[in-house]
Amino acid sequence: MSKSVGNVLDPLKVIEGGNNKKKEPAYGVDVLRLWVASVDYTGDVCIGDNIIKQTFESYRKLRNTARYIIGNLHDFDPQRALPYQDLPSMDKWILGRLSAVLQEVDRSTDDYQFNRATQEVLRFATSDLSNFYLDVAKDRLYVSSGDDFRRRSCQTVLHSILHGLIMGIAPVLPHMAEDVWQNLPYSKDTESVFEQTWPDHLASFPDFDGEKWTLIRNLRDDLNKLMELARNDKLVGASLDAAAFVYAKDERVEGVLREMESDENLLPAPISTNGVDDLRTALMLSQVSLVNSEEEVASACEEKYTGIGDSSGLFVGIKKAQGKKCARCWFYDGNVGRADSRFPALCLRCNEAVFQWERESGETFELESEELPVS
Repeated sequence: MSKSVGNVLDPLKVIEGGNNKKKEPAYGVDVLRLWVASVDYTGDVCIGDNIIKQTFESYRKLRNTARYIIGNLHDFDPQRALPYQDLPSMDKWILGRLSAVLQEVDRSTDDYQFNRATQEVLRFATSDLSNFYLDVAKDRLYVSSGDDFRRRSCQTVLHSILHGLIMGIAPVLPHMAEDVWQNLPYSKDTESVFEQTWPDHLASFPDFDGEKWTLIRNLRDDLNKLMELARNDKLVGASLDAAAFVYAKDERVEGVLREMESDENLLPAPISTNGVDDLRTALMLSQVSLVNSEEEVASACEEKYTGIGDSSGLFVGIKKAQGKKCARCWFYDGNVGRADSRFPALCLRCNEAVFQWERESGETFELESEELPVS
């Protein structure tokens, strides 16, 4: 880029846009600031329309992440947050990741390595949150009853994550940070985010069960690859249409998976696990079966939907889930359709959640149709 040659990008045009807003949209000052903070100023710095567009996508990822979290804290009272020691392993793990990110942001900023700080926040929002934790959390946030432990523990963690993200992005994206702060759905200690101090308490959570959750995420990646094949062949649609079979040759790995083995059916109060550190929940599959040999996987699934995972090294397979689809949570379960259920189209877990809602609200829940959803 050279001013004498004329191949320059006007900063004001990035902020306010050109005459043709379709071709030259207004990205705002935060996007320009994000680009500045994300480049390595020790080498040649590149900029252009495509680079600004990519920067805007990163900006939008952060904004949508914050928006999603705010929406799921609408009924949360920080005074009722659960203590750290009561949280499930998954929640302690993500808090450990949050602390690691904030520590890296603090170090990088002190060293004037702003690009490292920015990339660390973006990596956390994309890889740890959007691709895993927030995706898995949908079941806890949307399906559980209002005061269910699974939901309240998740909201406790989301509250910490949101405040950590706000403070992490505030120096680079001040307008977004202030916008998020002004839209928090609960009372705040200060009127502006810039009256807050650095959240040392959020940067002090220890690393927790890192190896276990790396294993689960790798297993999830391997199963998702097989799922794509199954989707292309119209065997399954959404991930909840599928059941997984997993064989771990390593006894230590098998032990980790056995500790997370789900109940056979969805229950209002899980028996085998706490309902969070649970294979069905963590993998977002209707059924997950741990078997004792590769032959058992092969006999349960078609050969084209089996194989050794590249990421986990486990022998895995995918097939169509058994049972009927719950009209509320969309998990397939053997208890859906029971004649003795108040709502036969719902699983036992959703029947209980509906009952809790009716008792607390004083209203009566009615399904639009009592017919079971198409499986």
